Order: sequence, then C-alpha cells, then structure tokens
Amino acid sequence: MRLVSLIVLYFFILSIKVNAQKNKHIIDSIERVLKTQKDSALVNSYSELTWQYRNVNREKAIYYGLKGIALAKNIKYLAGLAQVYNDLGIIYYDKDLYDSSIQLYNDALKIRLQLNDDLGVAKLYNKIGIIYQRQGLFSDALYNQQNALALFEKTNNAIGISYSLNNIGILQQNMGRYEEALSYHLQSLAIKKKLKDNNGLVQSYINIANIYKIKEDYTKAEDYYKSAIELSREMDNKNYLANGLNNLGSLQYKLNKLQESKQNLLESYAIRTSLNDTKGRVSCLTNLGTLLIDLKQYDSAEQVLNNAELLAAKAVNTKPELIVVYQTKSHLYEKLNNTSASLDYYKKYAAYKDSLYSNEMSNKFSELETKFKSAEKEKQIQIQQAAITKNLYDISKQKLLLSQNDLEIAANDLEIKQQNELILLQRLDSVKSKNQIQSLSKEKQINQLHLNNEKLKNNRKNILLTVVGIIAVLIIWLIYSFYRRYKLAKEKQLQQTILQQQQLAAKAILAAEENERKRIAEDLHDGVGQLMSAVKMNLSAIESQIPFANDDQKNAYKKVMNLVDDSCIEVRSVSHSMMPNALVKSGLEGSLKEFINQINKQVLKVSLYTEGLNKKLDSSTESILYRVIQECVNNVVKHAQANNLDISVINDNKEIAITIEDDGKGFNTENIKNSEGIGLKNIKTRIDYLKGIVEWNSSTNKGTLVAIHVPIA
Repeated sequence: MRLVSLIVLYFFILSIKVNAQKNKHIIDSIERVLKTQKDSALVNSYSELTWQYRNVNREKAIYYGLKGIALAKNIKYLAGLAQVYNDLGIIYYDKDLYDSSIQLYNDALKIRLQLNDDLGVAKLYNKIGIIYQRQGLFSDALYNQQNALALFEKTNNAIGISYSLNNIGILQQNMGRYEEALSYHLQSLAIKKKLKDNNGLVQSYINIANIYKIKEDYTKAEDYYKSAIELSREMDNKNYLANGLNNLGSLQYKLNKLQESKQNLLESYAIRTSLNDTKGRVSCLTNLGTLLIDLKQYDSAEQVLNNAELLAAKAVNTKPELIVVYQTKSHLYEKLNNTSASLDYYKKYAAYKDSLYSNEMSNKFSELETKFKSAEKEKQIQIQQAAITKNLYDISKQKLLLSQNDLEIAANDLEIKQQNELILLQRLDSVKSKNQIQSLSKEKQINQLHLNNEKLKNNRKNILLTVVGIIAVLIIWLIYSFYRRYKLAKEKQLQQTILQQQQLAAKAILAAEENERKRIAEDLHDGVGQLMSAVKMNLSAIESQIPFANDDQKNAYKKVMNLVDDSCIEVRSVSHSMMPNALVKSGLEGSLKEFINQINKQVLKVSLYTEGLNKKLDSSTESILYRVIQECVNNVVKHAQANNLDISVINDNKEIAITIEDDGKGFNTENIKNSEGIGLKNIKTRIDYLKGIVEWNSSTNKGTLVAIHVPIA
C-alpha cells in the first residue's frame, strides 16, 4: 500500500514539473516584452505575470501584482486595477491568508461596481462567498452567493448560475438542510450537462453523492462518487480526483469494504499532500483514523488523528474538519477506556459544534434564504407589472397621437383665419400711413441731421477716452507683471536656498550619525574589546597558579571566565551591529544576509529576496537603506509578535523597491502621524533624504506591510 502511494505521488509531482515548464515558457515570453510596453498594456502584462507565477513563485506573483497596482493607480486604469486586485486576492487565497484575500476582492468589487460591470461583480461575490464558507461563516457566505446568483441571472450567464447554485447547495448541506441542498445541486447539474461542463459535473457528482451518503442511500452515493472519479481521471484533474477518492473511501468504510477504503484514502492523501491542501489532508486523515479504529489498530489511529488535529489547529480554513477530528478522537479514547481523554475531546467537539452551528446562525441562514426567495417572487411580479404597464402606456400613446392630430388640424384652421384678418388690417393701415409718412418725412430728415452731428461728437469723445483707458491699463498691467515676476523669482530663489540648506543639514546629520556609529564601533572593538580579551588572557594564565580549595571555587572561577567570554561576544556583536563589515566589503546584499543570519529562527523566520544588487550602490545610499531595513526588522522583533517576515529588495536600474511584510499583530496606521516614537520618524527622515517614499499598510491582527521606493540618480 505504501508503494502505491509513493507511485501516485511521484507521477503527480512529475505532472507538476511539466506544467511548471509550460508556465516558465509563458512567463519568459511576457517578461521579454515588458520593456517595450507602457500604460494599460504594461498593467495587463503585470496582471498576467501575477497569475502565471501563482504556482511557480508566489513571492514573484505578489511582486508583479504590487507593480501592477501602482501603475494602474498612477494612470487611473480602473479595469486593470480591478483585475490585479482580483489576481492578488487569488494568490493570498492560495496562501490561506483569507483576510487579505477578502480585502483585495472588496477593493476589486468597489471598482467593478463603479464600472457597472455586473458579471465581474457577480464573480467577486462568488469568490468572497467561497472564502466565508471555508472559514465556517455560513450566513456571510450565503449572503454573497445569493448576490452572485442574482447578478448571474441578470446577465444570463449560465455557467455562473450553475456554480452559484452549486455553492448555495454546499452551504445548505453544511447547515444540515439536506433536501434544500439536493434541490440546488440537481438544478446546477442540469445546467452543467447542457453546457458540457466536465469540471462542474465532477463537483456536482461529488456534492450529490455526499448528500445521498448522509441520507444513507449508499447505492446512489457510490454511483455518483465513481462517476466523479472516472471523469476526473479522464480530465487529469488532481483536485477533483483527490476529493472523489476521499469521499468514496469514507463511503466504502460504511459498506465494510475496508481494504478498498484504505487504498482510496491513501491515494487521496498522497495527491492532497503534493497539492499542499491542508483542509483536504485533515479530512483524509480523519477518515483514515476512523478506519484504523474499526480495524482496532489504535496506536496507528492515534498517530494519524494527532497529525490531523495538529494540521487543523494551525490552518484557518478547517473549523468544520476540526470538529470531526475532536469527535473521532473522543470515540478512539472511549475504545481505549480512557474516559478522561474521551470526555475532554467530546467537550471540545460540542463547544466547536455549538459555535459553528448555533440556532442563531440557523435562524439567520433561514432568514436570508426566505428573503432571497421573496426577492425572486417580487422580481417575477415586477416583470409582469412592467409588461402590463407597457401595454397601457402603448395604448395611451396611441390615443395621445390621435388627439395631437386633431389639435394640429384645428390649429391650422385658426391660423388661416388669423392670416386673412391680418391681410385686411394691413391694407387699411397702408392707406393711412402713406399720408402721414409724406407729412412727417421732411421733419424727420432735419432731426436726423442734428442727431447725426451729436452722435459724431460723442463717438470722438468715447474713442479718445477708450484709447487713454487702454493705455493706462496696459501700463499698470506691465508694472504689476514685472513686480510679480520679480517676487516669484525671489521666492523661488529663497525656497531653493532653504531646500539646499535642509539637504546639507540632513546630509551632515546622517554623516555625523554614521561617523559616530563608526567611532563607537571602533572604540568598542579596539578599546573595550581588546581590554576584555586581555582580561581573559590574564585570567587564563593564572588559572594553573590558583590553588582552589574545593570544586565550588573552581566552578566559580569557570563562571567568571564564561562571563568574560560572553562579554567579548556581546562587545563584538554591538560593534558589528553599529558598523557591519559586510556593508563595506560586499555591499547591501551581503550585509542584509549577515544581519538576518543573526536572528534566532525559532523566534522569527525571515526570508530575503534580492534582485539587481550585484552592482554596488553609493555608500551613503547603502548605509541609509541598511539602517532603515534594520530599524524595520527590529520593530517587528520588538513589537509585532510575528512568526514570519518576508523582505524583498529589487533594483530595476530606475528605482530600488523594498517591501517588508510580517504576519504579526499589526497596528493602526492612523497613529503614525501622532506617534512620539523616533523609530518611524527616523525611517521617514532617511527615506526623505534619498527623495524616496515610504508607506505603511497595516491593521490590527492583520500583519504589516512596509513599502519603500527610492529613485536611482
């Protein structure tokens, strides 16, 4: 059996290597054209590299994702920004960092809503719902899946509808609502068969089989599991195959097919181990532990279940599985007549089960389901009412057109009568006007001459005043313009002088600080260090001359020697920390590696990624960047209570990009401005001196990300 598992694992690893080679070819092709791209095309390439690096190098995937976000924000490319947020959300989902993943999905969701992208919004609701489901937050998961289903139906997206129905069915099953779950899964299955969606069919087969297994209809359950496994092998889909084998193995245990059950469970566990699927591994181990208990192999069962409990306790997506582990271990210790341990695990099982499946959650779940069904009925009623309203509107519109035609005919008749009356009046007025015009024409001609003369005089005065006014305004404007330019030039000169003085002062302060560090380091090394070494030598020299009265005196002497040794080591450590030799000899990269190697890996696991640091930078720049990273790492060690720390330093010949990310307790970044600590102020002062920028992204219990960008002159 062990040989079968190893063979399965070998071939799966081989398939992963083949896929990795394909991804490497795609990645190389994209990276070759990056330098020729810009703006939205470059954002799209960063997004694609984020996706392609997903299963190759997640740190590189995050690196390209962050570059894509920065560029998309800079050029205000909203669609590209939403896509990169989405891709990074998937990367963090793969790393089981669900809070970060949901935050990125929500950032993408805001943009998709702003762009009125209903299909994109639906897909994001679906992904968020899946994360909540994996965390055991079933009511939040149902809310998001219902939103996704409504939008998929609005956009007539059949594949999306089928997957939302499938996910809602899983949630119904999680809450013990098996008939409702079966109804949703059968609807999803019908759509997937029409679409010939093999991946979706495998999911539905397994989900339907799970429900039939719970309902103890084992014949139907076994048929559906075998259909899922057969189709998974045809498609070479390892995720679905592992799921089907695990569930079939669990069912075969109930059917007393113990050897077949064990073989399928071991094959599933081998695949899930190669996939690094913690949730699936816990499920396999729990089922295997149950089988071993039945075979009365209690020691093996306890070892397997201990491994399952350890994996489940560390993961963030295994609450439902952890409940089953507790229940199974309680059963194991009952078989071993260890009533105390059995009772302890049963209490854990009951407490977790109550917290996950509370009556309040069940009521909330039912309320959401009722609201969703009511909304569906209301939508149908609104559609029917809209159709009736449209018919009534069309009839009213036709009546209005008839009324408008009648009004136009009446208006035309009235207009003809008015024109006839006007013609008669004009004829009468023309006879009277002719006589009056003749009598007044001579008087008007005389008055017109006087008026023309007056207008001519006034025009001359107005022209003269206008010319004088324009000249005066031009003179005033020229004087003001000259004064304004002079004032601006003086202000600019003053600002440049102040800036130069500030830069010189900052440079002098930093240089003085480095010189003082160097002086203190040399004094410690050459002064105190040499004295401590001399003390040790003298003590060693007189050891043989001292007549120890007893072993206690000799042990006391050895303790003194050990204290002297520790003091020498501490002096060298402090001296090296203040002015590391690696910074002078091998540059920034070597000094960082040497600094990180001094950190206790049992306290904090640090990973360092560097790129483009083979060329030595300006000594001042290297010293400042080293001090900044050193300060950030010290802050993590002192305050963050973190387990892991990732440092990335990349030089792309245009700028130096540094990211420092931990998984510690985080802090409220709004308090940075009001902080009285000198650590963060020193970091900002040093980066400002290099004309760079530093940003902190953190929140309570969600870790901290420090991003630094320094241009290369």
